Parts: sequence; C-alpha cells; structure tokens
Amino acid sequence: MDKKIKSMLVALTCVLTINSTVFATPSSSTANKIHEMEAKIESLDHQIETVMSKINSNKKEIAKTQNDIKGAESDLKNAQDDIKKGKVLLGQRMRAMYISGSNGYLSVLLDSNGLEDFISRIDMVKAVISYDNKVIADYKSKADDISKKRDKLTAENKRLLTLKSDNEKKLNQLNSDKDNQKKLIAQAKEQQRLYAAAEAASVSGAAKQVANIRKSAPSISQSRGVAAASANNVIAFASNYMGTPYVWGGSSPNPGFDCSGFTQYVYGHFGVSIGRTTYDQINDGVPVSRGQLQPGDLVLFGSSSNPHHVGIYVGDGAYIHAPRTGDSVKISSLDSRGDFVTGRRVN
Repeated sequence: MDKKIKSMLVALTCVLTINSTVFATPSSSTANKIHEMEAKIESLDHQIETVMSKINSNKKEIAKTQNDIKGAESDLKNAQDDIKKGKVLLGQRMRAMYISGSNGYLSVLLDSNGLEDFISRIDMVKAVISYDNKVIADYKSKADDISKKRDKLTAENKRLLTLKSDNEKKLNQLNSDKDNQKKLIAQAKEQQRLYAAAEAASVSGAAKQVANIRKSAPSISQSRGVAAASANNVIAFASNYMGTPYVWGGSSPNPGFDCSGFTQYVYGHFGVSIGRTTYDQINDGVPVSRGQLQPGDLVLFGSSSNPHHVGIYVGDGAYIHAPRTGDSVKISSLDSRGDFVTGRRVN
C-alpha cells in the first residue's frame, strides 16, 4: 500500500512536467459539466448510503426490540407463576383453618372464647384477608403492566419491520437506477482520463504538502499505534488509503469506504468520535467558513438540509475523500466545487 501511495503522490506532484499536448485543459463549461456529472453520481450514492444506513439501524432496533419482547414474556410468565404461588399459599392457609372440618373463617370466629377473643379473631381474619388480597392484587398489577409492555414492544416490532420493508423497497428502486449511473460513471472516467493532467495540476501543491507531512510523520502514515489527532497526523493517516475503492456503506479499508465512512474511520483511529453519515457529521464539532478552513477540518457539500458528500481538508485548496462509485480515495481541488456547504472542526 505504501509504495502505491508514494507512486500516486509522486505522479500528482510531477504531472506538470508531462508534455502539455498530451492532455487538454478543460474549459470552464466543460469543468462545470464534469462537476454536474460527478454531483449526480454522488447524489445517488448518497441516497443509497442513507437508505442502507437506515436499514442497518432498523435491523439493530428490531434485534433489540425482539430481545426485549422475549424478556417481557419471561417476566410475565414469572409474574403469573407468582400469582399461582400466592393462591396456593392462600389455599394452604385456608386448609389449615379447615383441618378440624370447620367452615373456614366463620369457624375461627365461632370457636372464640369470649368477646375479647372473638374481637381479636375478627382483627386477625381481617388482617389475613387484607394481606392475601394485597399480595394477589400486586401480582396481578405487575402482570398487567408487563403484559402492556409486551404488547407495546410487539407493536413497535411490527412498525420497525414495516419500516425495514419500506426501506428495502426504496433500496431496490435506487438499485434499479444503477444502470443510468453506470453510464454517468463511464462518462466521468473518460473525462478524468482526458483531463487527468489538469486535475492533477490543480492539486499538485496539496500533493506535495501531503507528501511532506507523510515524511514528517512516518509512524502515523504507517498506522503504528494511536497518536494525537493533530492536523498532520490526521492527514498522514488518511493518505494511507489513497487508492482504496469507494464502496456503498463502506466504513473500513476492506472492502472500501463511502465518503462519511472514510472520514469516520480516519478520526476514529485517533479516538475522535464523529457521526456515521453526512447528516450527522454536518453537526459534529464547530462550524468553519470556507475562508477559515484549516488542514484536518471536515468539508461538506450539497446543502445544509441535504449534505451529500464529505472529505477532509488537507490545505492548499484541496481535500482528501472517497469520491463516488467507480472512483477511489484521492485528493481533489476544493475550487472545483460550487456546492460547498460548511467546514467542521472536530479535532
């Protein structure tokens, strides 16, 4: 991986020496078309990632709810057993009073010796009856509460299953749009091939900067242990994964990253917790304007209500990111983006 990264960085920093006639420089209109094309791919990627994230979240909630239902059913059974035990104790007490063949509580009272004993027995019978009734009532109340909890959990489980089914239908619909996306990807790749030199030239300064950072932080760039989340350390670590493929829902080097999975993985390496999706990450840390960006800041694109892409600013007007389907982790120019929303400082 390290040799591959070095080769990519060298290629980026040296590409300006290539004969300028080999590659054309895109006009502003062409650059806009390329950006629009990539933005469409990003948008569909983002929609798929969002639905996949919801499905994964649904699965976790369903598993927890079903586990809670099992717990409630076990608690209900125990409560019902307690009610039965209480009734058995009451029966045993009654049998003890009937052992002489008498007629229960009435016999206890009639067998009293005098008025004082009679009154005492009345109080005793009242206390026994009151206690037994309270015990049974408490058990029944507990059983009713547990039963209601179980019913509520069952209804929630049904809702989550319906939501999961709806999200899976949405994902299937989005997947059916992949054929159109494949055409866009093919066109985007062709445009990248035609304008590779111009694209590399736009980030050559940043590529040199990243290369220098890697030299100054070799242990970080090789991922040997966790260090402080300084800008240089974050950038050095992130650059390890240049060339790693974009994968929907990806949050690790193998099989690959989506945009927010990449940024979360990089910062997670330093013990910094940020959200899993762009919707989460646009609220992480503190906001930073475009003019105040510093290396290591998150950069988000799209709109404030629908941020569909994110990367990490590396300085010199460039950022490292997992771009889109059909591409891999790379350094891109921030100037080419007209849909910058905000930066977020999270370290």
